Amino acid sequence: MTSATPDKNKAIRQPTCPHCKKRFRTTSTKKTYCTTQCQKEATKKKRRVSRTNRATHSAFFYHLAYECERAGTLQILAGHTVQSLVALYDVYKLKLKANRYGEIKDFEISHIHPVQGDNTIGLYHAPNLVVVPVKLNRTHATTHYGHGLSINRNALVSKHSVEKGAPRRQTVQRIIAFLGADVVAEAVKVAKIQPTQRHKVLSWLHDHLDPTVPEQRTHLDALDSMSGKALSALKAKLEGKEGSGFQIKTTMLTPFEVLSQELERHAQHRPELTEVLGVICKRVSPFTALHMSRTTLNEEELQAVFDVLHGKPVDAIRDVLTEFVERHTSTMDNGERIPPYKPIVFKAQRPARGVATVQSPVSVAADARSFADCLDGQELDAVPVLLPLSELYPMVDHPLPWE
Repeated sequence: MTSATPDKNKAIRQPTCPHCKKRFRTTSTKKTYCTTQCQKEATKKKRRVSRTNRATHSAFFYHLAYECERAGTLQILAGHTVQSLVALYDVYKLKLKANRYGEIKDFEISHIHPVQGDNTIGLYHAPNLVVVPVKLNRTHATTHYGHGLSINRNALVSKHSVEKGAPRRQTVQRIIAFLGADVVAEAVKVAKIQPTQRHKVLSWLHDHLDPTVPEQRTHLDALDSMSGKALSALKAKLEGKEGSGFQIKTTMLTPFEVLSQELERHAQHRPELTEVLGVICKRVSPFTALHMSRTTLNEEELQAVFDVLHGKPVDAIRDVLTEFVERHTSTMDNGERIPPYKPIVFKAQRPARGVATVQSPVSVAADARSFADCLDGQELDAVPVLLPLSELYPMVDHPLPWE
């Protein structure tokens, strides 16, 4: 048996590696990259480009572009890492969930350190943001109680400024370059950030509508002016899915629930908030399990929790917390508070042993006649006597609350 020998007549190619741009020699007709390392680096680059492209068309990064335009600079995003971007995305998702993904507009993201301070600008980082009811945030305006994250105006660089009315997509691309493509790509991967639904539907329609068909040509010309629901309806019509009855399930979050979640998040870097969290969540949990209609915060309590989340000391709202505890741990009865009492405990007792005596029928009849003779001719007034409950029910271990 003879061993296989390489074909010396096989043609030698000299392609250029698309990653390192160097020419290399090979006899393979399919080999594209000069080394395995270059192939891995190229694959990694393709994935990064794909993920940054998802960021470019995501609602989250368009939201960041709006905030940068509002502040007038990209530097409100200074110092972000992959982890901090993921945390910021969680805040953004809570706002969407609280607003039932566009059905209502009752909640918005508020700054702890205001966007426009005297000599500083509030950063757009999760520790500086709180999801709160719109009314409270609008009333709060630029008030600053302390805490939060900010950057000094003297540290602002003109090349990072964002003009009012700048194209939003261009601002998103600048944000990606400012944060770093690698950081953005990894954050998109970890947080599973996706393009906006509108962008996905538009892309699908552009791929499936035929401009040579007059009716579809009309749809193509009107796509940019159509609403999101109209675009989705058109897509469903083309797919033959009309009348499927599919609806997005939404969760109704109350201000109590939203602020509770925000207290829990901020308590991770502000330990003093643990006390407030314990009052409005843990101490009333047995009560709220039975009285769900009373779990809402009144206006004074909402304002107190809002203020403490925005940096106000816990001592400043202690009287409100005390009233909250009293309101949720007492039972109301005709305007009077009845303190809780211990439950009644019945102790099992064995019946006392006795010796039964049996009388003859003759003796029983004689006793009855003698008793009747004593009562004959006398007038007796029957007076009811109320005995103490302890004598009537000797097995009661603790007195009843009204005794």
